[in-house]
Amino acid sequence: MISNSMSKDIINFDSIRLTTELNKFKLHKTIPNTFLDGTFSILDLKENYEDFSAKHKRIADRLIKVYEVEIRESADGLAKSMENEYRGFLKNQRCREHWWVYPAVMKKYRVNINPVRAVYYETKEMVKKFNSHSPHHGWLFDIVSSNEWHQRVMKAILTDRQRVDKIINFYLPLYEASGLRIPIELTHLKTLRSDLLDYANLFTAVRQWTPDD
Repeated sequence: MISNSMSKDIINFDSIRLTTELNKFKLHKTIPNTFLDGTFSILDLKENYEDFSAKHKRIADRLIKVYEVEIRESADGLAKSMENEYRGFLKNQRCREHWWVYPAVMKKYRVNINPVRAVYYETKEMVKKFNSHSPHHGWLFDIVSSNEWHQRVMKAILTDRQRVDKIINFYLPLYEASGLRIPIELTHLKTLRSDLLDYANLFTAVRQWTPDD
């Protein structure tokens, strides 16, 4: 209950700050600097849209249209905006939070690996070569087959997947419409989107799997 309340407070606070920026846009007829320096993004507007009044929804609609036109006309602006979104996502990936780090798993992989990806690889290997005499396999199976762990990891995967989808769905059409080369960051996100689906499928399937299979 505490976490849900805190989440609502954060969302409301963001909406209030965005409303202030919308008022600046209406007054000055130019995109506020906060949307150009990475403080806010158009995705933030869209995510908080339903919290706005009817008046501020209309202002948000106009800002989004102006932003998209200006971004299309500026390759540098488009690149900077997309990179800000990309870096913001990388810093806040739910699948990279500390509680997914298991030293017994992480020591087998490169230092910077996404910990959920490491558990995915380890689980895939366990299913393929399960050894009932291996304490490591028994420990890992107990973790990934538990209801609590499954619910938490699926929530993390879904949250990351939704953020990736929003970035791709917003920026890819802009790049395609402008005829610019698709940046490596978007290519990476497209790959990650597929990877996240693979994680979800395996972690769901392993709960129905038994070592005797």
